[in-house]
Amino acid sequence: MPNAAARRLTLLYQLYLTNQAARNLVRVSMAASDMSGEEYALYSYLYANGSRTLTQASGDLGMPITTLATLLAPSVQAGHVEKRAHPTDRRARLLRLTDAGRARLEAAMPAFTAGYRVLLEELEAQGVDVEDLYAALAALRSGIWDAVERLTGGRAELGA
Repeated sequence: MPNAAARRLTLLYQLYLTNQAARNLVRVSMAASDMSGEEYALYSYLYANGSRTLTQASGDLGMPITTLATLLAPSVQAGHVEKRAHPTDRRARLLRLTDAGRARLEAAMPAFTAGYRVLLEELEAQGVDVEDLYAALAALRSGIWDAVERLTGGRAELGA
């Protein structure tokens, strides 16, 4: 474990450290599967939300459309994600998991779940209320986006 006594610095620095720790946990958890943590997150998003346009997914995930398209391209090529015509908007394409993509995600779920359960056990041992943590993270995320909006005069672009 990294030095817990390292200087605290700012809230954003703590968020950076937390992100690094979370990425490491996911990497270790997913080592027994054939999916990366990023793939697992993207497939899980489509699994939970159903068909979404690239624009919708980009907004939901907080990343530029071009970044998301690049991340999804190998999954589309592999036949795990498909692009379908939107029923009411001829300009848009809907993304959805294929049966093969769903099967790949479901095969990786036990590895992710095992790591996630260990995290929940650790938090419980520390007396952390997970629902309070969800609420605090939602407030933090909202505050960050509000700050971006203020700093850009409402012209914020994802990832720009």
